[in-house]
Amino acid sequence: MKVKELLQTFEFDDLFPTIAIMYPNAKRHKREFKEAFDLLTTMRATSSKQTVRYMIIEDPFSKDNYFGAKDSNFNTSWDVLLGKEVKRDQYVDLTDEEMAANIIINAIFISKCPKSFEENQRALKRA
Repeated sequence: MKVKELLQTFEFDDLFPTIAIMYPNAKRHKREFKEAFDLLTTMRATSSKQTVRYMIIEDPFSKDNYFGAKDSNFNTSWDVLLGKEVKRDQYVDLTDEEMAANIIINAIFISKCPKSFEENQRALKRA
């Protein structure tokens, strides 16, 4: 499934509680997250052969393992991100909702957003 297709399977109000768990400051910036969601679900995706791959990652400091995708998966523009395939490695116990919430957070903080969202992105990065 493509990133855009995954995001479009949700309504923002159903997804926001999961975003707020992953990023507690989101509660103070619901409007900005809603705008990001609306842009991500309506803008045109650029076809890509790349993936957003969720896997088991080891924290180099604590040596704890967690489920996630490498930041490099999100180091692109939003339109290219939307055209990437979403993959989940074996044994990765994340729901589609958790992956979608994670994608929105990483799109905001890592990916290159459209000009229309730049002011919101700067505000969120300062928060």
